[in-house]
Amino acid sequence: MLRTTMLLTAVLAGLSNIATAADIYPQRPIRLIVPVPPGGAADFTGRIVGIKMSESLGQNVVVENRGGAAGTIASDIVAQSAGDGYTLLLSSSTTHGIAPLLYKKLPYDALTSFTHIALINTVPAVMVVHQAVPVNSVKEFVALAKSKPQAFLFGSSGNGSPPHLLGELFKSVTGAPMTHVPYKGSGPAVVELAGGQLHVMLDGLPSLLAQIKAGKLKPLAAASTKRSNVLPDLPTMAEAGYPGVEGGLWFGISGAAGTPAAAVERLSKEVFRITALDEVKERFATVGAFASPLGPRDYTEFIRKDLAKWAPVVKSSGARVD
Repeated sequence: MLRTTMLLTAVLAGLSNIATAADIYPQRPIRLIVPVPPGGAADFTGRIVGIKMSESLGQNVVVENRGGAAGTIASDIVAQSAGDGYTLLLSSSTTHGIAPLLYKKLPYDALTSFTHIALINTVPAVMVVHQAVPVNSVKEFVALAKSKPQAFLFGSSGNGSPPHLLGELFKSVTGAPMTHVPYKGSGPAVVELAGGQLHVMLDGLPSLLAQIKAGKLKPLAAASTKRSNVLPDLPTMAEAGYPGVEGGLWFGISGAAGTPAAAVERLSKEVFRITALDEVKERFATVGAFASPLGPRDYTEFIRKDLAKWAPVVKSSGARVD
């Protein structure tokens, strides 16, 4: 009997040690896959979070850029990963708010194939016009566009991109006629807008700020619920008379479905800790981003609502990728 009791005690102790080891996260380096090439707001956000997590987790968080196909390549890598918390995605408004609506067939589901861990930040879009367009408010622009239905061209970073769909939403809410001109990225579109080949854009502030400061672009409103921390005198779309015209970029952390609760809890707490740091808030503010942390349940619901918001806009725009 004593021998049996000793064996049972040893087995239970072993199981306890295994459970404890499983709950200690992380035990090795973590891959954070950023779904765009280096540079831009996504890479900026991913690297800040990666560095800060590496400092506190005791393991390196290695940022890996895997761009292409509106982030679906990176998303698929994570969706097909082991779901152990060691391969993470910088999920975004593109990868999980728009791409699932654009692509006819994806090898994963934006909600069920992932464990959505935390929202990090939001980067509101700003409506700008070329400095020669004779308006100083959104209402003046809408009135001018309606008086000249074929005159105004709005640029975007591509068919189905956030700036394209935000422009379509603006047209729907305001009734202002504009013709869409897609480019391969925001950079070329902004250059054309600053040169006068386009008239208007609605894009994230990081893409526009240099030309605004140079006086080549005139900001009319922030497409957000609160004013820009970089352009505090700029009214929101709601303040300008057009509530509902809201959009921009957002970034968060997601893992594969089945990511262990211990990993989800640790990573979510890290995001809340990091985004509360004054240093991080200040760095976010340089690109017009707001720290906007949400935990797993709220972030999942946030994504669900974003998909529902953009679904009718994508449908009416006709944007589709086979």
